[in-house]
Amino acid sequence: MATNQSSKTVFLALSVNFSIAVIKTLISVITSSSAMFSEAIHSYVDSANQFILWFGIKQSKKINNNVYPLGRGKEEYYWTLVVAVLIFTIGGLVSLDHGIKALSHPHELKNLYLSIIVLTISIILESYVLYKAVTQLKQPDHENKSIIKLLKESTDGPLIAIVVEDFAATMGLFIALVGTLLSSISGNPTYDAVSSILIGILLMVSGLFLGYEMKHLITGESISQNIKDKISNIINNNDKVIELTSLKIVSIGTNNYLALISIDYLDKLTDTEIVILNEELRKGIKDINSSVSEIYFNPK
Repeated sequence: MATNQSSKTVFLALSVNFSIAVIKTLISVITSSSAMFSEAIHSYVDSANQFILWFGIKQSKKINNNVYPLGRGKEEYYWTLVVAVLIFTIGGLVSLDHGIKALSHPHELKNLYLSIIVLTISIILESYVLYKAVTQLKQPDHENKSIIKLLKESTDGPLIAIVVEDFAATMGLFIALVGTLLSSISGNPTYDAVSSILIGILLMVSGLFLGYEMKHLITGESISQNIKDKISNIINNNDKVIELTSLKIVSIGTNNYLALISIDYLDKLTDTEIVILNEELRKGIKDINSSVSEIYFNPK
């Protein structure tokens, strides 16, 4: 269900960003605005990124138990990492380079009122996409957590990417609007060039943040300590268990965890009783958090 919702959010972002990109391109040609050019590049990069995220979601759903016994859930993280690299390189570096060139060789800006209109409409559209993504990120039991904390705790790579991308897009549009307004009022194109540079820096920081988050998920980030403590308690409090000797839980995809559990059982338990106990514990763990889908017990 979460993956389907992420896919819908990705398509919403893709349709909005590509439409905006085409309009921004036309306006950047008409106005000769560096900030608008940077924003057009930003929107094209975002559109390409969202297509990559959609592709990653589709790939992660493919089943091949012989080659991928635990599924291909982590493939989403790989493609999201590719998106982070594209945001940093194509989005950030191209915008930064264009802004520096515009600052070194300023030129007259024309028809800036068109830029102001397009940027204002774009801010409204991008804010809507951001709102939808953040709403999906904020599950009912997460209402009191900050967005940064939710991003760090989430295992939904595409959704994390959409939130980061659209936050950067909304902020970038605001920066471009301020730069365009200042250039229009003062007649000084320097503000426009500086806006392009700031947009480039914003995209590079966004790419680094997204890449950092994907690194944790690709390398097998664990579930929250609160959930681990609850699982530990349900095992240790069972009168047929002497001790929980090891509990390792790692992410293997969106809202999907693998648990490796080592238990010291009572010596008097028969093999059949251990199997029955394991099923009881497995049900208890899934009641605590249904995302722990793969559970393996190892007797000690």
